Amino acid sequence: MEKLQTYIGALAVEKNFLTQSQLDECIHLLDQQDAEAESSQHTIEKILLQKCYLSEDKLKILQGKRNLHLRKLETQALVDYIKKMKAVPPEKLVKCLEIQEKAQQEQKKYIPLTNLLVAHGLIEAEKAEELLQSKAVRRVVQQAIWNDDPRRSGFVGRVLGGYEIVSKIAAGGMGVVYRAMQIELERIVALKILFEKFAVQKKHLNQFFREAKLSATFNHPNLVHIFDMGHEQGFHYYAMELVEGKNVGDYLHEKTKLAQQEALDIITQAGRGLEHIHSFDVMHRDIKPSNFIMRADGIVKIMDLGLAQEITRGMPPKSAQVGTPYYMSPELIHNPSEVDQRADIYALGVAFYRLLTAEYPITGSDAKEILKNIAEQTPAPVTQHDSSISPEIEKVINKMLAKDPKVRYQNMSDVLNDLDRILLE
Repeated sequence: MEKLQTYIGALAVEKNFLTQSQLDECIHLLDQQDAEAESSQHTIEKILLQKCYLSEDKLKILQGKRNLHLRKLETQALVDYIKKMKAVPPEKLVKCLEIQEKAQQEQKKYIPLTNLLVAHGLIEAEKAEELLQSKAVRRVVQQAIWNDDPRRSGFVGRVLGGYEIVSKIAAGGMGVVYRAMQIELERIVALKILFEKFAVQKKHLNQFFREAKLSATFNHPNLVHIFDMGHEQGFHYYAMELVEGKNVGDYLHEKTKLAQQEALDIITQAGRGLEHIHSFDVMHRDIKPSNFIMRADGIVKIMDLGLAQEITRGMPPKSAQVGTPYYMSPELIHNPSEVDQRADIYALGVAFYRLLTAEYPITGSDAKEILKNIAEQTPAPVTQHDSSISPEIEKVINKMLAKDPKVRYQNMSDVLNDLDRILLE
């Protein structure tokens, strides 16, 4: 079967309008120009014209060739879809394809298959357009365009593993999260795609899929649900529940500090999600406001289990000193063999302190000093920052932040019992 190339640069090389090295040069320049932009205004066509590697006339020839290839791709996808839907009798479909091929060979004329189907009274014009614009057909064409693009830079509009990518949500340390449509179920999801530079490193790849598998184990209203994971076209991804709302870390930045009742509600909900995680003998290890998301209806969900790990009692966890320094418990820094779910309770206590006061309990000029101070300094009481804060809340926070894990709350159920009691007062 003929390779229906859709990338202008590759077509230019095929026609000997430019060399592969010239094309590579332009691709590199294009990468530099839109490195910071998700939706670039630059195209390979513009770069080739700017570098005078192509003339306007040659570009028109290439665009004509590309359009022909796109129409042929449409025909291939349309034939498959018509067969699947049984929209046209098979023998009639074959006849129309023969007419199309004959016109192409003898008259150098391309006749769209839909035109032939309508002309022979096999389908109505409206039905022909409906078939042509179906998701199944558009997906095949869009996929071919993406596959031919050597940069694979813009995911928006592409299809990966049955997910049509709609828009970018956010970029993290290891990957990018997109809003996507799960085509078969017509469900909007969040699709996390691992950066290519990490996909070639076994350590990061294992971490990426461990996060997905751990998340899929949990089922709780205060946790983000995972639906699917996979690998396609050289990219690793997993699909999860799309939570529309505000990142609590961003929300705190906007508000500076939160009202007591609102902070209490957020921490209580996050605590319930954390209690569920702990029930599987798993530590989150990166509890902080920026890993909470709050929906418009007030539901709070914990996300990002990239550092989560099973609790191995009496054994130091791998990479014990991970997470954000401000939220790291003393034992996580100095006595990793004691690290268990109580380290998450400490981190949640730091988050509670910060939501109420806009301050961290322990600070420092850099990460090293912060870690040193966590072991040596005692946090100022929250009421010293705001005298209106309930003494009962202060007691809970103090116990959550106890330096000795044996003095701290021993499990999230105990924390929640005290928080629920305060909520009811």
